[in-house]
Amino acid sequence: MLLVDTLNKKIEEDEDLKYRIATTRPYKKLTHNRVYLDQIRKDDVLSHGAITNEYIIKKHLQSQGVLDTRIERRAKTPTNRKRDLVLHSDRRLMLFSFTPDTFSIILVPMISEKKEALGSMGNDAALACLSEYSPLLSNYFQQLFAQVTNPPIDPFREQIVMSLRCPIGPESNLLDPDQELDSRLLLDQPVLSLVDLEILKRTSYKRWSSKTIDIVYPHRHGAKGLLPALDRICSEACAAALDGYQIIILSDRNVDKDMIPVASILALGAVHQCLIKQPSS
Repeated sequence: MLLVDTLNKKIEEDEDLKYRIATTRPYKKLTHNRVYLDQIRKDDVLSHGAITNEYIIKKHLQSQGVLDTRIERRAKTPTNRKRDLVLHSDRRLMLFSFTPDTFSIILVPMISEKKEALGSMGNDAALACLSEYSPLLSNYFQQLFAQVTNPPIDPFREQIVMSLRCPIGPESNLLDPDQELDSRLLLDQPVLSLVDLEILKRTSYKRWSSKTIDIVYPHRHGAKGLLPALDRICSEACAAALDGYQIIILSDRNVDKDMIPVASILALGAVHQCLIKQPSS
């Protein structure tokens, strides 16, 4: 890289140019107050003890009545067999367009072999706007063509130029980063485990607090209940922000035969627009 400075009539070499830019502002000092998820994990273990994904799943199944603790205790005896939990028998999966093929072709290879399922190039499925079925809202934002990138989008082999790290929270002006805001949480990747989500729910690190908002509404309200549900979700999110909550969690865990979820991408977009339009206090 070379810089031809016509004003000062000189040429800056690559190392000199990068050094000048790197020393323009105290970047190390500006990033000193960033919060990383590892710090919150350590604080949570000291405060509440360690938990596992299996424990959270078991606790949730028991609260939903899917796993009976009495059956589980009897299953420990040789004369009884533990009741099998068949995934595709859970009717809640239909709400999120999960099918048996989704598990056998996509999810099982990812879990057992730790790699994505192989498939042919291209996709002959109908566009969401032309589909005769009821596709998820997120399907309307998917691209259905194959495109090669150079360098490849690979956070492991191309970590110099590509990263999955996700900052959460208010950000400073990129064009004038003189002061980094304190309330920035950096995640190593956009997908959180159940343990990490539980940690964020109950965190008190640096006096942070979280607010969980249900994004479900009664099935009996039908399609007409969607807009009131979105208004309620946005109102609760804005109220939580004004009350000083640093983390807002949108949850559809309470879905059942009487409660149906608002599409996550729709609820998230509505809350985002509501928060950025809300005047700061």
